[in-house]
Amino acid sequence: MKSNKLLAALCGILLSLAASVAALAFILDGLGGSAPLMLQLMDKHAPAEATRLPQKHYPAMAEMITDYLSGREKTFQFSFTEGEGITYQCFNEKEQQHMADVKALFDLDRTVLLVAVLVLVLLGMLAWRLRLYRRWTARGFLWGSLLVLAVLTALAAWAAVDFDGLFILFHRLSFTNELWLLDPRTDLLIRLMPTAFFIHYAAILGGTWLGLLLVMMAAARYLSTRWKA
Repeated sequence: MKSNKLLAALCGILLSLAASVAALAFILDGLGGSAPLMLQLMDKHAPAEATRLPQKHYPAMAEMITDYLSGREKTFQFSFTEGEGITYQCFNEKEQQHMADVKALFDLDRTVLLVAVLVLVLLGMLAWRLRLYRRWTARGFLWGSLLVLAVLTALAAWAAVDFDGLFILFHRLSFTNELWLLDPRTDLLIRLMPTAFFIHYAAILGGTWLGLLLVMMAAARYLSTRWKA
């Protein structure tokens, strides 16, 4: 019986970790593919006088970027015609190569989401077999969620103290090249997405994830108390 309790608790912990990963991957994919959010952040943190891109092209630009990250657009490039019929290509080869790397991260994110959902299904089947010890499963889920919350809190504290340091570390871990080191004098991409843009984006991502974690923790706490009774 003791071993079954431990197994049920471990199942709960793994369930919470898989659910947390699935939630994060789902949120990231949704935010990355949201043209309205992209446009809102560009309008707020990248005014036309700083980007030197006419404001009227912002909606189409936002749609192109999010379509590319979602796989609906194959080429990362935006063209517009101004003045005497002159056509401008907005992004150079370096920016296109970097965004190809970014798109690969979003593709990986969707793969992680699928794997996490599969793991949830398998763990759910195990939890059903251990249903006589479901209180321990719920308690394990709560413990796992607390662990994820601790990690999220630590990352949030780091970001609040040194967002640039965390941002640089993320890029060095995520990319095998230095194409992400863009120059605002020559690269439109960094002017469209300055540091403030990513701080706002990270706040939305982290806040949404935190909300889901708290809901999951509350549900696990309620079920562990109910099943105890």
